[in-house]
Amino acid sequence: MARVAAGVVAQLCRRIADGQLRPGDAAPSAEDLARELAVTTGAADHALVMLHQEGVVEDAPDGPVITDRAPRIAAGWRADAPRRGAARADARLVALTVRTAIRLADADGLAETSMRRIAGELDMDFTAVRRFVPDRARLEALMADTVFAGHPPPEPSTGDWRARLTALCRLQLLLYRRHRWLPEAVSFREPWLGPHVAGHLDRAERALQDQPPGTARRLALTAANFVRGHGMRLAQQEPAQDDDAFEFGLQRLLDGFARPAPDGGGHR
Repeated sequence: MARVAAGVVAQLCRRIADGQLRPGDAAPSAEDLARELAVTTGAADHALVMLHQEGVVEDAPDGPVITDRAPRIAAGWRADAPRRGAARADARLVALTVRTAIRLADADGLAETSMRRIAGELDMDFTAVRRFVPDRARLEALMADTVFAGHPPPEPSTGDWRARLTALCRLQLLLYRRHRWLPEAVSFREPWLGPHVAGHLDRAERALQDQPPGTARRLALTAANFVRGHGMRLAQQEPAQDDDAFEFGLQRLLDGFARPAPDGGGHR
């Protein structure tokens, strides 16, 4: 794939050098490049990683753009130019691998999303993919955390603890509806607790901060696993598990949270 990606980069650099793409212009998407240049989406994605790495493209609030220094870089770019910023490039390739895995799992399920299939989609050698994501458990943890990263916990409202926790649980159910594989992949415990999944737990724990020490975290985990369990039933397409059943179960669970604990804790 590297050779094909280098060819894509070379073509874009020629456009920049010729003035067809100027600093501040939106960079082409991987899908557009793949369609226009008749290459795989994986090769186009790899080319964009290289363009970021070389300083030709940079992220902006509205999406990647051509940088101010791109014309100078493009004029002298060579396919065998030395790689710079290797750590940053590796991070981008990890993200590319995870995004590809999510796309495959959304289409065909988690069981069909093998490391070899991901490598094939990216037109990469299997061992190269394993270098970025060494095992299945790590891949699934990264997939889950990437989904949660795109849906951060809602900001605390003026509502009470119950309203805040209800909003958080509903958001998590939405994620499980959109990604039927997610309940199987997500973990709320170390060592596979990603930072964005942890952010959801932390927000739930803060909503329950009036509980006795140590209790809030256990209740936050209980709520998260209740929603995850409902998500797993949705993945199995059980017709009885509808929105009404979820809301009924969630509110009864929160009723239990509101009752005083044996040691005197609990919300009223």
